[in-house]
Amino acid sequence: MHVYLVRKAKYLKDPLDVRICDISAPSSVIFIGVPWDGAVAGRPGARFAPGKIRAAFCNLPRNIDVEDVGDVDIVVGNPEETWRRIEMVFSSITDKEQILIAGGDHSITAYAYKGLTRRKKLSYVVLDAHLDVRQLSEGLSSGVTTRLIREFSGDTPISIVGVRRWANPRYMFEQAERLGIEYYTMEDVDKMGVDEVVEKIKTAHKHYDVYLSIDMDVVDPAYAPGVNAPSPGGFSSREVIMLVTQLSKSLRPLAVDVVEVTPAYDVGDVTSSLAAVLLYVSIWR
Repeated sequence: MHVYLVRKAKYLKDPLDVRICDISAPSSVIFIGVPWDGAVAGRPGARFAPGKIRAAFCNLPRNIDVEDVGDVDIVVGNPEETWRRIEMVFSSITDKEQILIAGGDHSITAYAYKGLTRRKKLSYVVLDAHLDVRQLSEGLSSGVTTRLIREFSGDTPISIVGVRRWANPRYMFEQAERLGIEYYTMEDVDKMGVDEVVEKIKTAHKHYDVYLSIDMDVVDPAYAPGVNAPSPGGFSSREVIMLVTQLSKSLRPLAVDVVEVTPAYDVGDVTSSLAAVLLYVSIWR
């Protein structure tokens, strides 16, 4: 009676079409979720994104083995303990060539980065509409991530791509320059072209292992509506796929995350699907 029972229904009966999660095996490339959104000041719900992104990622073709190691065990309502756990989990990863991370709000990046720096000195490249160097008087915000990365990184290079001038207060540009953070606005990308931006970033980061973070609000909300802080004038899905592909081939990042996906505001899971593809094309092996 159990002959026709399966763990997961497969609707397409093509035995040669093998998807990434059809075969589970140890790999030097791992997938890990961080379902935390306790630092969101805008649209909450990013805690549900790892499940959505994982589902979309698992449906992509298996061209390389990726090991899904599960999710960080976060503590709702306790940011300090959650961030400590994130840091400890990533500090314990010592034998992998590449780590694919599905967030979560952008605060998870700072503590994943901090954990990984126990192993290696890392530079930081982020695709983001925002500079994320806020000076808070109280409370929490994922908009402090790049400033925290600077605190944790010392003097390693930091580059931001996709900044919108209308999405950041004036003081942040001055703050970014004081902190020695290189940034490229969408106007810069339009003038220079993706190839030149990638080449400049490659030159700046060539002596370092790299953490690449992708805040999904770098994509125009027409292509990625399900994000915490949508900002018009971003990349199309095709442009951001090309950019991530080129950056990953050039930088061979140790870790790549996608963050700030908010499934409740998505349309047909298009934002989660794009996030999954960006993790997929970031695999440089």
